Amino acid sequence: MKVSSHALILLALLLSVACLSQRANSQTKTADGSVSGKVTIKGKPAAGIVIGMRQSRPDQSSTTYKAKTDQEGVYRITKVASGSYFIWPVTPAFVLADAGNNPQGQSVIVNENENVDGINFDLVPGGVITGKVLDSEGHPLIEERVMLMPADESNQRRMFSNNGIMTDDRGVYRIFGVPAGRYKVSVGDPRFRGMNRRQIAAQTFYPDVTEVAKAGVVNLEEGSEVSKIDITVGEGPQGYSVTGRIVDGDSAAPVAKVFIQLTRMETAESGGTRSFSESTGVQSDAQGQFRLTNIRAGKYNLNIYPPDDSDVRAEAPVEFDVIDQDVSGLVVKTSKGATVTGAIAFEGGKNAPAQTPSQWFVMVYTRNEGNPNFSSSRNAHVKPDGTFFVGGLNAGIANFNVELDGNNKGYTLARIERDGVVQANGIQVQNGEHISGVRLVMTFSSGSIRGVVRFENGTLPPTARMGVQIMKAGDQTPVPRSTEVDARGHFLIEALPAGSYEVRVIAYAPEWQQQRRRPVISAKQIVIVNESGATDVTLTLDLTPPPNQ
Repeated sequence: MKVSSHALILLALLLSVACLSQRANSQTKTADGSVSGKVTIKGKPAAGIVIGMRQSRPDQSSTTYKAKTDQEGVYRITKVASGSYFIWPVTPAFVLADAGNNPQGQSVIVNENENVDGINFDLVPGGVITGKVLDSEGHPLIEERVMLMPADESNQRRMFSNNGIMTDDRGVYRIFGVPAGRYKVSVGDPRFRGMNRRQIAAQTFYPDVTEVAKAGVVNLEEGSEVSKIDITVGEGPQGYSVTGRIVDGDSAAPVAKVFIQLTRMETAESGGTRSFSESTGVQSDAQGQFRLTNIRAGKYNLNIYPPDDSDVRAEAPVEFDVIDQDVSGLVVKTSKGATVTGAIAFEGGKNAPAQTPSQWFVMVYTRNEGNPNFSSSRNAHVKPDGTFFVGGLNAGIANFNVELDGNNKGYTLARIERDGVVQANGIQVQNGEHISGVRLVMTFSSGSIRGVVRFENGTLPPTARMGVQIMKAGDQTPVPRSTEVDARGHFLIEALPAGSYEVRVIAYAPEWQQQRRRPVISAKQIVIVNESGATDVTLTLDLTPPPNQ
């Protein structure tokens, strides 16, 4: 059975926008909760281990907690306010014995005045992968980023680090604290293009190949060290150049000062398609021309990032292939998108901020009525005077959200107004239309949903991913608010205005697809939230396998 692309996209959005989960202002909370547990190394108590804990979406005012294990391996963190946290043992050379999808730690939800016990960690020694990175003449390549990636995409827990490690002055790298598993090693990751003093023309994998499918596999056992994983970066194949122009779709006039977005498309070992956005740092010049260099062979699409206060949008991404020569003559056509101007306002005098924070930004989602599965989004920072301008919008129904770097300090968007009239179902946007008089009214909210996810007729496999999303009844925003579920199956969504909400839990596991069963399992429930206090809810996922087809 093939996975519904819509379901997987929904789950990806759910997990990627967990940062939209908001919490009430910490000044209104009591900090009388606690988190405790035990740390062991291969089953034996580990004394003197530091445990760190921070809010899942920290900001500059967030508290970071820490404690140290005693002779019995027991730790206790006190004076914890309610909220969603990430907790981990600070042990660079050790890894969790059973890490599931996160080999660094685990999530924990703390309710008001709750004493959470049993957040335990069993550690085992991590492995080491080491080697040298050399050029074709045998000279060491210094300060090059070496990356690990799982060799088994469907059966490998998440990487312990996404940023790799740099080679030293000898070209030597040593990556330690690696969970046991099967890995591919590479240098010259295109996601970090331009961050080093020099840039390798093509990403190179051990042993000296530029195609991920031909990369060697490093088998790493618990606590072992695999050495001499050396990579020689050849002079060829050289990267190719890609040139083109950004023009107005109607007049063919050049469009200057837009950033070029390059996305590489690759076929995964599972047969699906993966996309990787590569940082180019390139803008179109006064004639609308651009030039990208050191582009390796592959399949790409090209898009643009317009500057702030611009109404420009690309009519469509340009797809092209780099095979064995430079690519020229690409043309990205642009058009004038719709624009929205307005202001942020706050209700509730005693809780309103003295001034609009400079970190606020407005997100606008447009949904095409003719194609409900197609939506697009743009965002813009709120100006110091509380006004905003968002341009380059597609035609459709526009809905809004207001965020403060993922943490709104208890503020939520209460309603959308246009010229004083409430827009309960969003604002209709036409191509090229200039919409003004929009007012986004924020309110301080202290309602919350406190929930537990339970299972019947089975258990979740270790590779499963799970999250909870909520949407207010009648809300047309295409991206619902989301939050994570901790290891105990608990979740907490705070800073909610009073009202009726649909709460949905979604779980996905690669094994379910391989077993030709439902790849995504979900359950939902309607919950009534009061203006203050918590509403408790239990969601049950039925894991009964479907009958053989």
